[in-house]
Amino acid sequence: MDSEDRNVLEFDLGVRVYPPKRVGGYWRVRWEERRRPKDTSARDQAAAIKKAQDIVERLRRSVPTELGRAKGAHLIGHYLDPNRRPPRVTEWSVKHREEQTRICEKFVLPVIAEVACRELTRADFQEIIDLASTPSVAHHIRRTLTALMGAGVEEGYVMVGRDLLRGIRWRGETTVEREPADPAVAEDEIPTVAAVHELAAATAALTGAWWRELQILLVAYSGMRWGEQVALTWDQVDADRRRVRLDRQVVEARNTLIPTLPKGRRRRITMFPVTTPGGVALAELVQRRLDELEPGELLFPAARGGWMRRSNYGRQVWDPAAEAVSWPKGGRNWRWTFHSLRHVFATWALHEARIPIEDLSRLLGHSSTRVTQDIYVHVRDDMFDRFFEATG
Repeated sequence: MDSEDRNVLEFDLGVRVYPPKRVGGYWRVRWEERRRPKDTSARDQAAAIKKAQDIVERLRRSVPTELGRAKGAHLIGHYLDPNRRPPRVTEWSVKHREEQTRICEKFVLPVIAEVACRELTRADFQEIIDLASTPSVAHHIRRTLTALMGAGVEEGYVMVGRDLLRGIRWRGETTVEREPADPAVAEDEIPTVAAVHELAAATAALTGAWWRELQILLVAYSGMRWGEQVALTWDQVDADRRRVRLDRQVVEARNTLIPTLPKGRRRRITMFPVTTPGGVALAELVQRRLDELEPGELLFPAARGGWMRRSNYGRQVWDPAAEAVSWPKGGRNWRWTFHSLRHVFATWALHEARIPIEDLSRLLGHSSTRVTQDIYVHVRDDMFDRFFEATG
């Protein structure tokens, strides 16, 4: 037995580490995988032992050892791969993929692209978090990193037990426990009936398109989201039964408008009243608009046809109308937004039309009644009065 054989380091599963044959040479790590001999090298003994331990762990988990040479860029590529099936969903929504791609390209790749996955440290992830400019951005980066590492462990880029995110905090965070964000909508965040009708009339008057009034009123009393009403076509509206089938929306991704499933991939049917609380015959306006269109045509197209962009609508329709009717502002922005019209529907249906919260949750497309309760039940809630009267 020569000196090399005497100094060999034995590991589980037949992994061996051999010393260099000459001073200053490389250490060798050798093993067998799928009945084929494999080997790699290391600069010194410590690095060779670390590689050997990683190989043993990968062999135990039946993870290809080639992934041990992968770098951060490979890990990110795997995470963003459209063919990868993430946990809990079949595939990401267009908006979520857009967000994850942006975060990875802007914050994660510049830091770890050339770092070997097995050499990633908490310092690398702290550096990524520190690139955030606000607590909100840091929160989104942290969520992306958590999902990224989960995908890495699942595929084998990162070994189980390497808790690289523990203790990582944004530089602006303190140890003081913060109150959780309150999803509830305050009453002053919801436009009044009069304000909605004034705005609707102004959009029609300023654009010369009578159906712009219908657009505001239908959204305000059906609970559609922006992207859902953008995609709304003739065949989705049943005027006789006052139903609107919402099975798609339009989202903007990298300056491109893309049709996709509604938020949360929840197709649903919502409804609208015969007459609005402000006295406008809404059902008649819907029928009038349908009579103008052919099957498949958009109810509320852009000025030049096709889907509307939110920015163009704001500049050409919303802002001039809101200015004309003196809608309130908070700083430079309108206190009431297009999404506020959805709140109008929810609170009207819950507190005036007396729609059961289970039904309202389905009309709004919420994931659960808990979401609906947390956002809307408190508005104009007379719980204390009811308790007082019931127990007097």
